[in-house]
Amino acid sequence: MTDCKDSLFRRVERLALKHMQHEYLLKSQIRQSVSRFHFDVGYAILSAADVSESEMEQVLTAVLVLEQGLSIHDDVDTSSAEKQGLVVLAGDYDSSKYYFLLAQLSDSALMYALCDAVARVNEAKMTISTEGNRLSSQEYMRLTGIAQGQLLTALANHYLGETGAWTTHIESLVQAHIVRNELLARRPNHNFTVRQASEWLSDSMQRVGTMPATALVGPLYNFLVEYFQPIQQTVEHLSWAEGKH
Repeated sequence: MTDCKDSLFRRVERLALKHMQHEYLLKSQIRQSVSRFHFDVGYAILSAADVSESEMEQVLTAVLVLEQGLSIHDDVDTSSAEKQGLVVLAGDYDSSKYYFLLAQLSDSALMYALCDAVARVNEAKMTISTEGNRLSSQEYMRLTGIAQGQLLTALANHYLGETGAWTTHIESLVQAHIVRNELLARRPNHNFTVRQASEWLSDSMQRVGTMPATALVGPLYNFLVEYFQPIQQTVEHLSWAEGKH
């Protein structure tokens, strides 16, 4: 299964980058990439829904192009003045390609769900940007969870239904992803402490552990366990290092 997933990721990555490439952006050295995390969770969602590999390839390519279009806009403030407009242009270009890719699927319901998710992502990002340091750690985590996870939630809603064990699995995965990125970011101040991160991870695993046995199987749960372990080890290492000072 891992070999099949890695092979699909390479194909999807190649296709997504091909759609995101534009000669002008390449000459201007605007670098684009795809999120392995969003691919892995998306793959688990579509596997749980028994989606064919050919449809998986199309859907995941579209979602990763869209996710990059949203993510690259986060780089505007850290880009040089002459490149800021190009970064915005790259994000808009990616979004246009996402519409093109989804149109080929002829799935208007999925397109609507993802468009609604984009609005929620942008609303959350605007609040984070405008409120800044005034946000509590809990509110920062909630809003960042929307920004990082809403596309995945929309995908799962469409393929797995609006309720089910998957909601807890995805929330836990996104929270762990945020914790990992935040704690490994090379900046002097973080939006939450290592202790808070450890408590959040423990709470997520406890919630998963109290679910019915039938919910503790399947692609999403298996990836959750696989993804959590190294992050938990990182948090424990940071907690130990923090305690020594």
